[in-house]
Amino acid sequence: MLDRESAGRGFRHVLSKRDLQAFIDLIPNWDQLSQNLERIVLAGHHPGDAAYAFYHREETGAIFLHAWHEDLWTELTPAYFEAHADIFERIGVSFDRVQGAFLCRFTEAQAKAFMLLHVFMHELGHHHNRLHQKHRRSTKGEDYAERFATMRFNELFPAYLRVFGDPKLSA
Repeated sequence: MLDRESAGRGFRHVLSKRDLQAFIDLIPNWDQLSQNLERIVLAGHHPGDAAYAFYHREETGAIFLHAWHEDLWTELTPAYFEAHADIFERIGVSFDRVQGAFLCRFTEAQAKAFMLLHVFMHELGHHHNRLHQKHRRSTKGEDYAERFATMRFNELFPAYLRVFGDPKLSA
């Protein structure tokens, strides 16, 4: 179920398969949430931090967690940054506002926390939404996935700290 592709030149994975499995072990109702989830892939670099794919014929899904630039510095749009500002503050991400964007300087621990606690859970929210819609072609989309991830961030953060440590302390 867990696969790993090459990150590609100039990029790296901020998660290992071991990290992902340790995090999955923290998720309440994982068996229910992961029903029909065919695979989770630590994928090479692509635009965006992750993707979800739904395979209609098989009614299964896959989550692709994308590799990051080697230096872990990421330029974000104001809308994306502001939508995630609370998360960035909780995990201690340093940033500067630069020419209409936000330059975020993640540490490895902060990138791992963001990918597991928010990005992975957001994509899992897409999967959960897709499987629980009566009409599979009409889903609640990004709003549902974002709410799903945000709610679970608050539930999982204390357990995350116990297992992975506080990402704020890795500066």
